[in-house]
Amino acid sequence: MGATTADRGPTVFTVTLVMLIVATVMVLARLVSKWGVTKRRRDPDDWLVLLAWTFTVALSTSIINATRHGLGKPDDDISNSQLSDIRRNIYVFTVFYNPALMATKSAILVLYIRMAAAHPFLRYASWGVMGVVDLAGVVLTFLNLFPCRPLSAAFSDDDGKCIDLVSLYLSSAPINVLTDLAILLLPLPILTRMRMEWRQKVILVATFIVGGFVTIFDVIRIAYLQSALKQELRASLASSSVALVPRTFIYDIAFSLMWSAVEVSVGLCCACVLVLKPLVMRVLPSMLRGSHEKGGTTRNGETLVIVDEQRLSDDISQSPRSPKAGFTPTFPQAEIPQPEPQTDENTQAEDGNSVDFFDMLANGPEEEETTPPMPSLAPAPTGDSSMRIFNIRRQRKDNLVSSNSQEPSQTFFDFVNMNGKKPLTELSAREAWWPVLFVSILFFMWGFAYGLLGTLTSEIQQLLDYSPSRTIALHNAYWAAYAFGPPVLGYWVLSRHGFKPTFITGLAVFAIGSMSFWPSSVLKSYAGFFISNFIIGFGLCILEVAANPFIVLAGPGELSEARLNFSQGIQGIGSVLSPILARKALFRNVTGETLFDVQWCYLAVALFVVALAVVFFYVPLSEASDTDLELATRQRIVHASLDPDPKLVTVPLRHLILGTSIFAMFCYVGAQESTSYFWGPIVGAIRPTADPFWTMAIGHSVFAVGRFLASFLCWIRIPPRLVLAFFVCGAFITSLLTLLLPPSAGALGVLLLTMFFESAIFPTIFAMALRNQGRNTKLASTGLTTAISGGCVIPSITYGVDHAHSNNPRFSLRVNIALYAFMLLWAVGLSGRGQSRRWLDPCWSRQPIITTSIEQTDGQGTAGGGGELSSAQLDEFESKGPKGLGLGLGLTTVETPAHLELCESHISS
Repeated sequence: MGATTADRGPTVFTVTLVMLIVATVMVLARLVSKWGVTKRRRDPDDWLVLLAWTFTVALSTSIINATRHGLGKPDDDISNSQLSDIRRNIYVFTVFYNPALMATKSAILVLYIRMAAAHPFLRYASWGVMGVVDLAGVVLTFLNLFPCRPLSAAFSDDDGKCIDLVSLYLSSAPINVLTDLAILLLPLPILTRMRMEWRQKVILVATFIVGGFVTIFDVIRIAYLQSALKQELRASLASSSVALVPRTFIYDIAFSLMWSAVEVSVGLCCACVLVLKPLVMRVLPSMLRGSHEKGGTTRNGETLVIVDEQRLSDDISQSPRSPKAGFTPTFPQAEIPQPEPQTDENTQAEDGNSVDFFDMLANGPEEEETTPPMPSLAPAPTGDSSMRIFNIRRQRKDNLVSSNSQEPSQTFFDFVNMNGKKPLTELSAREAWWPVLFVSILFFMWGFAYGLLGTLTSEIQQLLDYSPSRTIALHNAYWAAYAFGPPVLGYWVLSRHGFKPTFITGLAVFAIGSMSFWPSSVLKSYAGFFISNFIIGFGLCILEVAANPFIVLAGPGELSEARLNFSQGIQGIGSVLSPILARKALFRNVTGETLFDVQWCYLAVALFVVALAVVFFYVPLSEASDTDLELATRQRIVHASLDPDPKLVTVPLRHLILGTSIFAMFCYVGAQESTSYFWGPIVGAIRPTADPFWTMAIGHSVFAVGRFLASFLCWIRIPPRLVLAFFVCGAFITSLLTLLLPPSAGALGVLLLTMFFESAIFPTIFAMALRNQGRNTKLASTGLTTAISGGCVIPSITYGVDHAHSNNPRFSLRVNIALYAFMLLWAVGLSGRGQSRRWLDPCWSRQPIITTSIEQTDGQGTAGGGGELSSAQLDEFESKGPKGLGLGLGLTTVETPAHLELCESHISS
């Protein structure tokens, strides 16, 4: 380090001192607001803020003191005595840094818990995040408290063995980023649906968005920590120093410490600003009071009548149902005013100002209607006035979102319209195209992530010199997650809460997996890479549990296979682009230092995924309850004149088709992954001059083309069972030819065709297996997604075969050939005559063979009911089948023999 390098000490001193003063002022303002203006009792979050401020003062003072001894100077300008003082101060900083963050975040989360009485999700999620914050904080505090052996080596020149301070901070960075994002995003869904003045709502949401600066400062701190770690890596080549803070990067670590202090101070300010409303109302009341205090006005074309506050409060005080002090409503003209939610004595100030914005959360959003709307009756038909005809309406009890959930209301933040939702099973082709395209973003994302993982695993193997057995274990970690994610978490979220919460859950877990790669790459830990791959696979499989059935159900049933093949084709595009981007831009010549660029890549992916989860929360997407799915299935059974519960021998046909489809899916994914994993050795055996990377890129391209072709074939009404048989037969033949043909360009072309024929098997099996599953559709999707774990088991078997015949890599293709032979027999068996053919073919969903209407009476010849099937009627419908509902329900059927003959001839062909 040259002597001409600028001294960073004055900058570090000034910034740290200013931020400490700002944080101190904010803490005093908080105490004045809560303990002075409102004279409230002392809450736990108040004491946590004071504790966090104490830690902040300690760590900031240590940095300020270190600058007086040379922190920030070029390393060559620091004497040995100054170095000892700097080390002592840095040790003090490391001891108090994590407790300060832990106390600050816990204070915010305790506030969430205290004010989220009407919002169970926010309350439980806050407890969960606080558990992560406190557990990580305690572990990191003990690591920083005892970093060396002996301890004196941490702050003196004594010989000892110490952990790497910068690596420890970098490894813990993902926890800070993820918990910051969680604290920032958890309350936003509730805040954006609250009904209040526009100005107050903007200030409220902006207050929480300011918390995003904590994450920004954390990212800046990470950049400087990486710079310091690079200097440490370079210095370690020429020195074997084991000190906690080596002499060689005192200059580089100065800004890292400064931004750490800024991060803590800004977080403390955010914890204080949440409860400053009473003080602001006392000092600057015009900032938070709406336009109603200045006279009449309009908003969104609606005239607001301004009522004198004092006169209104005098009038209301005489009413037995008068609200408490501080009631300042504005009412639309000619509307009856609604009373404010009741609050207890601990959430109301003596001067009439509420303590903070979160007081409004205690009783839930004001706009929520808890009384169900009155059913609308269809007009009585002419002729028989004693009868009313009702359409069969779905009772969406299973996945209705209660008023206590965080589902956004029909409108939020006054500018997004959430109206117009319909069940997935009722969407027309025109209505389904937009949600299908939007959810296809998820397919592209996991195709992109799969390509990144595959390329990264290969690069890490070369960088860290992992053995082949360790490399395939890293590969298997991703696919093994499919054996656990769907049954453990995916099905629970999908069945209880619906598709959108499952999407958000999967995205959240995927973001955690992306961030977990950061400490793995910092520490170059094999166990870390293994766990990171598993978590990423866990998140993506949860997405897949919901995304595949969503596409299958979104629109007319006869186009299910066409839609899913199209969306999976978009996933194939991601698999094409990501390896090229990774190899040529991100992971080119990965070394110890360039691995930092990979870390930033995964940080960017994690932040993008979090943003996508927020978008998914607010975008209106249709749902389908178990009742919707069951009624849609029963309707199709009526249309196709099928036995509602056909059996083959003694096994129900729907169970037999689903069970064999799950096993076929297990075999297919295993065969596909075996081909992909051993692609390099196989290509080297049949065409030594070919580049395995670019031939794989071509293979992924024809893979995507094959799915789009299958989508087109299903769209032009070719039965999906025939499409499936064609692609399975092609995969079997091309795998066999690849094994038998002599090494040549022709053999390589046949291998590429194998990728083409493998393409459409997965989406076609998935869509066909879900047909007619009714209320078990979500469970069936879980089973099919769990079967993807074959990508872990079969490649391991193939690895054993390849290891036993290492002189002939193509020998491993025998496993694939056996699997495709079984699948071909299974696909041909699906084309058998009778119930199985009509059960699977979408022709029977396309046009109703029977037009069904419901005539509902009360048994006395008069119209009754509200137009929807009751639970008892639905049970009767399920027990008696489509030919008799009972309970006063009659079926009027109109047969269409011409269409029946058309379908029969189409299927026979």
